[in-house]
Amino acid sequence: MTTLTHPVRGNERVQTLDIIRGFALFGILMMNIEYFQKPLMAMMLGIDTSLSGLDFGVALFVFTFIQGKFYTMFSLLFGMGFVIFLDRAMQKVEHPKRLFFRRLFVLSLFGAAHLFFIWGGDILLSYAICGVFLLLFAKTKSSRLWKWGVFFIVLPMLMAWLGAFGIQAAMSDPAQAAEMAAEFEANEASMRADIVKGAAIYATGTYWEIVQWRAHEASFIYLGGGLIFFLPTLLGTFLIGASFARAGIFASASEHFSAYRRMAILGLVIGIPTAVYFGLFARNMNMMMPTVFGAQMMTIQTIANLALCLAYMSIIALVVRRAEGRNQKHWLHNLAPAGRMALTNYLTHSIVFTTVFYGYAFGMYGEIGRAAATGFAILLYLAQIPFSRWWIERFHFGPAEWLWRTLTYGKRQPFKRSA
Repeated sequence: MTTLTHPVRGNERVQTLDIIRGFALFGILMMNIEYFQKPLMAMMLGIDTSLSGLDFGVALFVFTFIQGKFYTMFSLLFGMGFVIFLDRAMQKVEHPKRLFFRRLFVLSLFGAAHLFFIWGGDILLSYAICGVFLLLFAKTKSSRLWKWGVFFIVLPMLMAWLGAFGIQAAMSDPAQAAEMAAEFEANEASMRADIVKGAAIYATGTYWEIVQWRAHEASFIYLGGGLIFFLPTLLGTFLIGASFARAGIFASASEHFSAYRRMAILGLVIGIPTAVYFGLFARNMNMMMPTVFGAQMMTIQTIANLALCLAYMSIIALVVRRAEGRNQKHWLHNLAPAGRMALTNYLTHSIVFTTVFYGYAFGMYGEIGRAAATGFAILLYLAQIPFSRWWIERFHFGPAEWLWRTLTYGKRQPFKRSA
């Protein structure tokens, strides 16, 4: 076998996936904009109860129809990318798994730098950590990948239900119930104090103080038990995405029309009611104490996230297929360049909004309402669409993508297109 020294080129890419990736980028920003102005720990408490009017309406819409759905979409795309990358590498290199591991290692460096030095809501490091386990399924067939994916997604839900029933049983003893209630109340009070402290640091702190606080938040997320529930779900979503890629689903808009239609219909039929139910009843849920209601909401949220995510993806594939069948270009095709530069655009979101909001720069933290901030986020995304097209017309990759590939392949990649 030869040594692979170059990544997938433009003519080898799957445009449908680039379009979906560009769309997912929008949803990620719609969710993240809230936490550029709020400590990440506040995510445990649902929607801010002080919001009203348009701010509350925007928050509720994002909480119901966007939050979780687009991270799921990005995760499915990551799993698909794993199969596409590995299958192509297997044809060209002697150690494709080693190459993919190096790719993950470089991604972890991006993630760690992003997490500690730019914004604490990073997903790249989690993807890199969880992606290592994908290598165990490198040769697994599509049908088995799907089953493993469902298993890992269901696993945290089972743990939540078992924990909730265990707590419920333990609290049948009045003395133990009082002790446990006091412990949970103390934990919640500590977290709320951390949220207030974190908001003050982000609003007025120096760059170094904010870096230190990000490390504190990272320890809460990565060491506080969150990964026990988050990583299995992430791995399961990766595996379902990998099963789609193995089966050729979403690889081409011109194929699998009936599959897209079924997923769109089922996704909407299942996803909309469950998402609305979750949005109405879980928007102020306190996730600090394991309860049967919490386990129920977690189950409903997981179903809603996956169902609506698949519906969104399938609708895009159907629209693109119809346009291509008529030899037309749909406006969704304009999202493909942004999808090809997803890493660069994702990092740009963090750089722009931490500069706008954090105390070490413009210091607008907490001063812009939820609806207005969402409007600014939409404007940034709309600006990225033509800029990404302009960039891709002149360069092979986005800057971050170029660096990622250069470090992965151990050889400087071509950057600027020839005139």
